[in-house]
Amino acid sequence: MPSLCIISDTHKKHRQVTIPPCDILIHAGDFCSFQHGDSETLEDVDIWFAESPAKQVVCIGGNHDFMLQSREFRFAQAILLEDSVVELEGLSIYGSPWVPELPGFAYYADPEMLMEKWKAIPTGIDILVTHTPPHGILDVPSSGQIHLGCTHLSDELKRIQPRLHVFGHVHAAHGTHDDGITRSINASIVGGADFEVCHRPTMISLTAK
Repeated sequence: MPSLCIISDTHKKHRQVTIPPCDILIHAGDFCSFQHGDSETLEDVDIWFAESPAKQVVCIGGNHDFMLQSREFRFAQAILLEDSVVELEGLSIYGSPWVPELPGFAYYADPEMLMEKWKAIPTGIDILVTHTPPHGILDVPSSGQIHLGCTHLSDELKRIQPRLHVFGHVHAAHGTHDDGITRSINASIVGGADFEVCHRPTMISLTAK
């Protein structure tokens, strides 16, 4: 039964995160903060991946990871998924980094593009990794007033039905949710206005088919 270490939204604080031994480390995006050309952070993350006790690393970009979207930087120590799938340890993992309602940020997609991206996600996958949550699941900010998740993703999840859905983006909504079909994990590591490390990685095991 492969062991998974799940994190997201480290925002330059990756060196403050301790990764336990695991078969697969999954990072759901936002390695950087607000700099468009932050190659220094990405280079150090790549070294940190190599130093981690994970057998394999899978990740996607987030809305702060401009150099990943532009392909100015590519990880040597991790598999970066962008609307693509990989099979590791008997598990199929599909990654898609797009986010709604954030024009000017990396991986922003308008509603038409979001629907296109989510419709392309195949059924039968074990793990779905997105940066945005779906609407209504672990997507409420610290204000508690609104849902920030993507409604179009929520609609497509009824079709996709992954066994595990990993995301981040909404830092204050860190946690897990299980509806009996999909276990959802908001794996955001940082929180607060200063992006302080608030949470540990989430560790789970998932039986390979």
